[in-house]
Amino acid sequence: MTEPLCIANNFIMWGQGEGVGISPLKMQKLLYLYYARYLHLWNVAPFTDYFEKWPKGPVLRDVYEALKIFGGDNIPGTLTDIRGKIVSITWDSKWFSPAFNDVVSRFGRMTAHELIQLTHEGLSGSPYETAWKKAPVMGAFLDPMDAMKDGRVLFA
Repeated sequence: MTEPLCIANNFIMWGQGEGVGISPLKMQKLLYLYYARYLHLWNVAPFTDYFEKWPKGPVLRDVYEALKIFGGDNIPGTLTDIRGKIVSITWDSKWFSPAFNDVVSRFGRMTAHELIQLTHEGLSGSPYETAWKKAPVMGAFLDPMDAMKDGRVLFA
């Protein structure tokens, strides 16, 4: 199981505990916000996968492939690896928790469509250009340095 899917399990478990549904589309946005925030906090990416510019915002292709079976429905439960084991990130990790907690406390209850607006346009009324906006064409990788800026600006 890729590391982004392990982190996805943390979002799923958080959502189950909080009564918040998470669709595949919302998951992509939460993962992007986690990535951006982690980059800003630690000056290093939390995983090696790159986000691509898609019409509905930043997307990790492997995560898309793994979750597309759910369509627009909420993901019903945690994801398992090929052995049937649930894999997630240790909640109390000093590297994981600050970024994760920032994402869920600030944006976890937003809808997928509100998160699309956020990753496309930034915070309401802000002239800031997001990493998604700066990517030159659909399918292009988002520049990690621009994502790091998103991790600063969107959490200010």
